Amino acid sequence: MPHTIRLPFIPWLLVAFALAISGGCGGSADKPQTSRGSSARVTVTGDLPAKTSISVELNAPPAGALVASPPGSVTLQGTATVGAGAVAPSTIVFAVDASQATQATSAGTCDPGSTGIGTVLGCEIAAALKTNTQANPAKVTQAGVVIFGGGGQASDVVTAVADMGGGQSFVAPGGSVATVLTSITTGSVALVTPRTVASQAPSFGAGLQAAGALAGAGPGKTVVFLANGANAAGPAVADATFPAGVVVRAFSLGDHDCAADASGLGSLKNVAARGASGSTCQRLLSLNDLPDVTVAGSTRLTSLTVTVDGGAATDISASSTPALPQDGPASVQYSYVLQGLAPGIHKLCVQARGVDSGGEGSVEACTNVKVASIAVTPEEHVSELGTPGQTHTVVATVAAGADGGVPDVQVSFDITSGPNVGGIGTSTTDANGQASFTYTARQHCAGLGTDVIVACFTDSQGTKACASATQRWQDTIPPVPSAPPGPNPGGNTPGSSGNGGQNPSGFYRLVAVDAVDENPQVFLKDAGSGMVFGPFKSGIAVKYTQAPGAKPGQKSMAGDVTWHITGNGDAQVYAKDCAGNVSDPVWALVPPGPK
Repeated sequence: MPHTIRLPFIPWLLVAFALAISGGCGGSADKPQTSRGSSARVTVTGDLPAKTSISVELNAPPAGALVASPPGSVTLQGTATVGAGAVAPSTIVFAVDASQATQATSAGTCDPGSTGIGTVLGCEIAAALKTNTQANPAKVTQAGVVIFGGGGQASDVVTAVADMGGGQSFVAPGGSVATVLTSITTGSVALVTPRTVASQAPSFGAGLQAAGALAGAGPGKTVVFLANGANAAGPAVADATFPAGVVVRAFSLGDHDCAADASGLGSLKNVAARGASGSTCQRLLSLNDLPDVTVAGSTRLTSLTVTVDGGAATDISASSTPALPQDGPASVQYSYVLQGLAPGIHKLCVQARGVDSGGEGSVEACTNVKVASIAVTPEEHVSELGTPGQTHTVVATVAAGADGGVPDVQVSFDITSGPNVGGIGTSTTDANGQASFTYTARQHCAGLGTDVIVACFTDSQGTKACASATQRWQDTIPPVPSAPPGPNPGGNTPGSSGNGGQNPSGFYRLVAVDAVDENPQVFLKDAGSGMVFGPFKSGIAVKYTQAPGAKPGQKSMAGDVTWHITGNGDAQVYAKDCAGNVSDPVWALVPPGPK
């Protein structure tokens, strides 16, 4: 997504041209960003407006990574760096209260040291000198001095910008800045060109406005505001003009804390509140407590955001180590889990944003990922068992939503339960994202039941996505019974038509055949009494006697005949298989015995 750059001193036509050559991605106003990438990482490097280097690297996921949905989660990992080369230095402006109020004796243990002034003004100068000493040229490129007073006539000069030499308002931190600071007395700065201000009472509003005008707008600018602590002359702090982006570090060196505002014109706390992020106010009782303020706002890595398909940016700064923001030069690592991506091809971009003394800028690294789900067809299927060699085929489709099937994905198949549990296979998706699995059904009664077939693929992050289907193997066809003539005890088989014919001898075999059940059960029913005998094993030989009025019964026999069964009427033979299917009966007819 396009970045935003604030370049106050460059005509807008040049800004538009700079954005055009940068491709809308990167923080440089006059140099296009550079990008290097591989299947593993994407690195984009650019410049902030004041030529400070800024870069963002996207190490994971790799370009084109396959992401499983659900959950559709992607772990973004990489680094962001600012100021890896030269860090753009900053500006510091000392705003010194030179009013008569600073002639009071200094509070606390503030030691003016070499200034020789045992007053609040002496402590102000001592604090400024210490800050000037801390101002490493790598951090601060220029320093200026403003003195302020106030409380005189409306026509009086209330503020003055010190001549740092040759009529210049800025010089590099160091000896010449110290010389100008030590020349400050009540109402004047004696070097390099003497300048005076009305000094009856301090005007914080006037001093803040003069310091801001000297610093100019934009990050990398710091005003060190040193005062007695009590405001006494207008304009009010709230009415002062002050530029955006400038950090204010205010210090009270007198008897008042930062919130003191007896005049109602604004306190030092109000002065600090006019500054940019990082502005503070502190009552300084000892120079040992003076912080190093020369790095505030110079160069900073401020934030990290991520976008999906050019949508709204999500701040992921909290995922960085160390935490953002970080003053430059700095390098952070980030790791952020982007959750709930829908199936499809998505463009993921991580943007690093920073500031230097020229303003804000950003760089952005992008990669594409393919989020895919898996489905299995047919989802539910039923087959009739009973023909050896029967097979069932399922097709798994790995698809990135509307972007279609994903080829070259290895899919594993596993029959996790059912009669064919333990069956496994692997297949690779074709150009349509489809992979198939075929298995041969287990036969006979053990093959009845419902198989659960699970198909899975593993994405580039090791996350597995699965889908399942069921295959029910059923048997709805009953066995086929028959009652052919059977042997007598001597082993001979008397002739008979059987299966509905009449066998005067009454010797039958009870037979049943089933496509699934190798051993269907056979039953014999006395049609006269309704009594059922069995179950019997298919092929058993019996002797049946019709004896109207007799008590039906069953007795064992020797030889080839197993049972002698007596009934009141003719016999019916039927069978039942392991699936519970019961056949229609067939007749085994015998004449009734003599009365």
